[in-house]
Amino acid sequence: LLLVLIAAGAYSAAPFLAVWQIREALRSNDITTLERKVDWVSVRRSLKQSNGEIRAAIAEYSQASGIPKPGIWDRLKTSVAPLFADPLIDRYVTAEGAPQIYRWRETWRQKVRPAVGFSEPPTLLAATPLAGTVVDRAVSIACRLTRAAFVSPTRVEVEVRDRYKADRRWRAVLDLNGWAWQLTEVHILHALPVRSAQRQ
Repeated sequence: LLLVLIAAGAYSAAPFLAVWQIREALRSNDITTLERKVDWVSVRRSLKQSNGEIRAAIAEYSQASGIPKPGIWDRLKTSVAPLFADPLIDRYVTAEGAPQIYRWRETWRQKVRPAVGFSEPPTLLAATPLAGTVVDRAVSIACRLTRAAFVSPTRVEVEVRDRYKADRRWRAVLDLNGWAWQLTEVHILHALPVRSAQRQ
């Protein structure tokens, strides 16, 4: 019975450990882990379903890092045709490109937000000696977790509130491929407008 309980606990924890490993690999630019833990073809396909939001996020982080803005014609094309976001996803949603997006995000968070007068949202352990540690990051993410469920024995869905936008949530889907959990889908979700919610 004890062995069964240990096995069940390890099985339940494994997909969430994979999510943490992917996050830490983004921080450390660990391309080998990212290639092993993420099905990039499937993730790109899922992001293209919400390409307007990912395009805006990429543009926000890249411009904050000093990368030149696209020309008027490029901005017109991307505003008129959301499908022009697909090349951005194809270029940056890869094992090599994802850490670059993460670095843009850190530049935006550490330099741009303070420069324009926005304070950084405090982490849960910000006022303790554990501030900024792995424990602080893990606890802060756990507090933003809105859903984590096995939808089948080989599939897990995790939803997390965005740290900076209260109406934005990120949904990650992990599938068990062989003996390893892989990230296979990422979706950007928004809360329904009040009127729409009332109609339903």
